[in-house]
Amino acid sequence: MADYRLDDLIHTLARALALTRHRCAHTHLQRLQARLGSGQTLAVSSLVDGRWLQQDVPLAELIVPRGILATTLEVQIDCALDEVAGVDGQPPMIALRPCMEAAEHRLTICLHGGTPLCGELLLDGQILRRFSLDPSSPAEA
Repeated sequence: MADYRLDDLIHTLARALALTRHRCAHTHLQRLQARLGSGQTLAVSSLVDGRWLQQDVPLAELIVPRGILATTLEVQIDCALDEVAGVDGQPPMIALRPCMEAAEHRLTICLHGGTPLCGELLLDGQILRRFSLDPSSPAEA
């Protein structure tokens, strides 16, 4: 049985990572434009067949997003474990209760990569599940 609140948290974190990646690329482009002038292109000369040819290269093509972007987000949550009775004939489940102070257990949500994002959900360093998701999609992790 899926915990939709946890899945919602994972998707919220994935969207935050994707937004951060977008902002990094945008900020990088703005800095590049400020250094190279106010135009949207850069004049480049290249030697072709013994002749110098001039081309205008769009500044956006000078960005290699995967090289400059945030690619990993890790969130750790201290929590306690509670046993919850099963519903409709389901076996008992374990519920994670976040704690404000240090607790015996730690839930870790790790997100890495681009689109789709890959991730892991760990409890005390042990993998509970791996997942892949598109941050723009509301699909379940």
